[in-house]
Amino acid sequence: MVKAVLAAASTLTTQLVPPARQPLCFCPTGGDGFSTGTDPPPSHGNMATEFHNLQDLRHTASLATKVFIQRDYSEGTVCKFQTKFPAELDSRIERTLFEDTIKTLNNYYAEAEKIGGRSYLEGCLACASAYIIFLCMETRYEKVLKKISTYILEQNEKIYAPRGLLITDPIERGMRVIEISIFEDRSSSGSSSSGSSTSSSSAR
Repeated sequence: MVKAVLAAASTLTTQLVPPARQPLCFCPTGGDGFSTGTDPPPSHGNMATEFHNLQDLRHTASLATKVFIQRDYSEGTVCKFQTKFPAELDSRIERTLFEDTIKTLNNYYAEAEKIGGRSYLEGCLACASAYIIFLCMETRYEKVLKKISTYILEQNEKIYAPRGLLITDPIERGMRVIEISIFEDRSSSGSSSSGSSTSSSSAR
């Protein structure tokens, strides 16, 4: 009789006490921090923040399209480019950053074509030496062009490459346009194309 009562009490206690709660599993998010299994998946933002530098851009991205910034001839034939913001870059870069880049390039080109005392001296030396002097010295114009190339490289590294963009030095396009290449992540473009092909096949 006593054993039956004790067995019934033990069974009742087991049913009333809830089982121990299992600890949550901690899964790495891909960075330095950790999140619980109940947290939403980490957000990677838009595609413009997928890239970190020029090397990542060249290895993990595919060319989507190109934008060409045309010359501005409103002030004559001086080398100057339009600052009008292209609609293709609207979701990629802030308008102020784009305008600052173009204005800085225009200022560099204006400096390169500025005629001063040094320009006259270089011309006189060139005539006196039948232009042989340019074999052992750089002109002021060439030095400014090097500054422009360095500036474009810095802008690509710090601003444009992380947003999936790449500026081509205008000297490589005959100073006719500023070419801006727009890149897309290969994995995202591949998944979108496969998704579209799957939907089209299912529609059939």
